[in-house]
Amino acid sequence: MTSPEQRPFRFGVFLPGQAGRRDEVLEFAKRAEEAGASVLLATDHLGAWGALPRLVAAAQATSLRIGTLVLNNELRHPPVLAQELATIDAMTDGRLEIGIGAGWNRPELEAAGIPFDPPADRVRRMKATFRMLRQALSEGRIDHDADAAYPAIHQVDLPTSIQRPHPPFMVGGGGPKLLAFAAQEAEIVGIDPRSLPGGGSDPTDITAAAVDRKIGWIREAAADRWDELEISIIVWELDPEFRTRTGLPPPRRHGISEEELPHSPHFLVGDTEEMVERLLARRERWGISYVTLPADDLAACEPVIARLSAL
Repeated sequence: MTSPEQRPFRFGVFLPGQAGRRDEVLEFAKRAEEAGASVLLATDHLGAWGALPRLVAAAQATSLRIGTLVLNNELRHPPVLAQELATIDAMTDGRLEIGIGAGWNRPELEAAGIPFDPPADRVRRMKATFRMLRQALSEGRIDHDADAAYPAIHQVDLPTSIQRPHPPFMVGGGGPKLLAFAAQEAEIVGIDPRSLPGGGSDPTDITAAAVDRKIGWIREAAADRWDELEISIIVWELDPEFRTRTGLPPPRRHGISEEELPHSPHFLVGDTEEMVERLLARRERWGISYVTLPADDLAACEPVIARLSAL
């Protein structure tokens, strides 16, 4: 068994948000595969192209794994979602990875007439769905007694997944309770900023010190499972000119100082050599080996992927 600090690197890349036509999706998927990406990912938001159909289309044109980062649990009912995910895993010959979250975008939900319940309620439903999906995909049934999350659900004759016992699950978070759940239940743990009660996330919760705290929570909760986990993070922004720029830096999309920015694993700066060194150091310090990139940064990161994919 390989510990997170020694896992081979994997690089995920998001499908472009504007790519909705089949030819656009397939073209980008082929580019991602040629660039050395391992996983093609899609976000899950109302008002955008659907995540699951686009991922299925992309899988038809490449050998890449596909994944959701992440499904909004507030938009789907567990048995229906279980059936869809088992079907997708079958249609892609067992290449599906399942990221699921509690839903954080308050305006999106309210615009659709879906109540934005308190965090504890949304997280409770997400945890229940997680366990129902895992049971459905591995056993073909759901046995859920009525509780504060859902009414009684007793579904049989559901299709099971090609991957056994089930596809890998990802749960991300920024607080100790959600990260503890991910460490104890999921195969992949995503490092995110903590969610705010009113919606959105804390833009200040992205420093190296914040990630130190989160990895500490994960290691404590995981205990003997630590060596089984894959630790993941989304790189929000690449800045190859960080060291060579002579003028003012560009506006940053998240609240972080220029001094702290190169140390945060949510950012990747410098030339190819520096990016490689930083990713290696982050794997050694935090166990982060699964790095997800925005679509627009794929080309700039291709030399880095080539250097690290074999390590």
